Order: sequence, then structure tokens, then C-alpha cells
Amino acid sequence: MFDRHRGISLILCTALFALCTLSCNKPEQIVGPLLIPLYDAGEEYSFRGLHAVHDSVVVVGGSKGSFGYSLDEGIHWEFSQLPGAPESQFRSIWAHNHSRFVAVSAGAPSYIYFTEDRGTNWTRVFTDTAQSTFLDGITFANDTLGWVFGDPVDGRFKLLKTVDGGLNWTEIAGPSAIDGEAAFAASGSSILFKNSTLSMVTGGTVSRIHTSADGGETWAAKWLELPQGLPSQGAFAHDWHDGHYIIVGGDYLFDTAALGNALEYNPESAYYSGAEKFKDLPYCSDVVSAGQNVYFTGTAGMYYADSVLHELDTTAMHSLAYSGKHVFTSGPKGRIGRVFLGTEKALNEWKQLLNVR
Repeated sequence: MFDRHRGISLILCTALFALCTLSCNKPEQIVGPLLIPLYDAGEEYSFRGLHAVHDSVVVVGGSKGSFGYSLDEGIHWEFSQLPGAPESQFRSIWAHNHSRFVAVSAGAPSYIYFTEDRGTNWTRVFTDTAQSTFLDGITFANDTLGWVFGDPVDGRFKLLKTVDGGLNWTEIAGPSAIDGEAAFAASGSSILFKNSTLSMVTGGTVSRIHTSADGGETWAAKWLELPQGLPSQGAFAHDWHDGHYIIVGGDYLFDTAALGNALEYNPESAYYSGAEKFKDLPYCSDVVSAGQNVYFTGTAGMYYADSVLHELDTTAMHSLAYSGKHVFTSGPKGRIGRVFLGTEKALNEWKQLLNVR
């Protein structure tokens, strides 16, 4: 009898040990993507300017001449108002590293500011007081070569070039525009430099992508299958993902309507795709590629796509930025957030850091 019970106990112990081993070896479940709030500046602020770099450096710009930065993945923030620009909207922002930043205002008067000391001292490096000037976006090829572009003036998109990281700017000839064609400064992402190609997406009477393989010296244009014909319609932003462009937009006056607001475009084959995959996507002001996923945002909420489209959050946001490690987002009412994708343990650790800051 003793031997029989001993045998049963041995079997139970072995089973429990096996169960424990399986449980301990089971990988932690991945949670997300989830939108985690980082900062709320208040209803009087709107953050459309956003850029992230080197995994942990994030900069934002917005209404009332506001500028902010974080050097620790969005946990702590420093904010200030750029000098001499209390009414400016800084919708296009760039960070070269943890201390060299460029800020571009939208609307007249148009300003570009440059700092080498993390905003302790700002230098206004470009001014244009013409009412016709409206700067829409900024991009850089490297630490020195970059461009800012704006709405058409005298039949051509305004285009500025720097070769010293943003300290000095020279106007060069931009691509020609069709009457009524314009660009949007909804997120600063209507201009992009990827794979040795400078590109801009437009809207209004016509929606097109303009591309240059020689740094803006010559241009080619391609019509886009997006909503167009009205000042509120067209392409608002684009990014490069898996060998092609993801281009988004729609009609910001009908931000919940799925009007065919996104497409995939291969510039080598000039082939469009993605209409079915993105058919439920509402108006989008920005898009960013991050690993295997593509993230979208607009005033109707946030989405992401892997093989299919998913709703991420219903919070209105304007802009997205990928640091190489994290996706950040900013929007109306002074909101700044970060998309979390990882283990439950990492999520709890991250929330704890935010609670004790």
C-alpha cells in the first residue's frame, strides 16, 4: 500500500514539475499596440510638429510658438516659447541629435529657427513675410543636407535647401504646380527623403507625388488615386515601407469617411495597391513605418496595419514619428503619446516610470 501511494505521489510530482517547467518556459504574451499618454499641455495647444531620433530623442512643435523636447523616450519634457514668435505655429520640427534642432513655422510670416544648445539659444535663420508663403514640411538626407518646402508661388512649389544642417537656407526652384494644387502642413510629413529620393505629396485640385533623384534639381510627377478636387482633399503625408511608399490623406472636412484614403505606390513599376486593405481607413494626416507595422493617425483616431488593418485608439492625433525604437504621436489639446508594443512586464515597468516621474 505504501509503495502504491508512493508511486502515485511520484507521478503527481512529476506532472506538477512538468507543468511548472512548461509555465516557466512559456514566453511572455505580447500586448499592444497600445497608445500610452505621455504629456498633456492643455486645450490651447496643438502639436503638429514632431520628430524622433536615436531611439530616445523626441521634439514637438505647435501653436503659440511652442517647442518641447524629451531625451528619455518621452518620460520627462522641457517646454519653451520660441523668441519673437508667440503667434507662430511650428508644424515642422527636426532633431539632428540631442541638442541640434530646427523649427519651421507654417503661415505668414514664415520663420525657420535653429539651435545648437537644445533651445537655450535660438537663432532665426530664415524669414519670409509674404502672405503667399506657407511652409509645409522639412526633411534631411543627413546631418547637413536638408530641404523645407511650401505651397506654390508663381506656379512652383517653394523649396529651400540647406547644406549646413539648417543654419543657412537658399531658395531653389521647386516642382511646377497645377493651378489649385497645394500641400498640407497637417503633420509636416508631406515631404520625405528616403532611398536617395526627395519626394513631396500634394492635394487640392489634384493629388500628386513629386519625386527628385538629384536633390531637387529635376522633378517627375505622378497622379495619385486619392480624393482630390477640393481644397480640403488630397495626399497629406507619406512614408517608405517595404520597398514602396505608403501615401495617406482624404478629406479633413469629412474625417470619419472612408473615401479611399490610403494607397501603396511602387515608384519603379508605378503600380498602385492597397485599396482593399485600407478601405476602412478614415482621413489620415500622418503615416509612419515601424518594423513590420505601419501606423496611421488623424482626427478620427489611430490605426495600424500588418497583414490587415486594425483600430488602435479613438484619440484624435495629428502626427507620428519613429525613433528607431518607439513610435511617438502628438495632436490637439497638447497631447503627446507613445505607442507601446511589448510584454506585459515591460508595460507595467513603463507605466511605473511615468507615475514616479
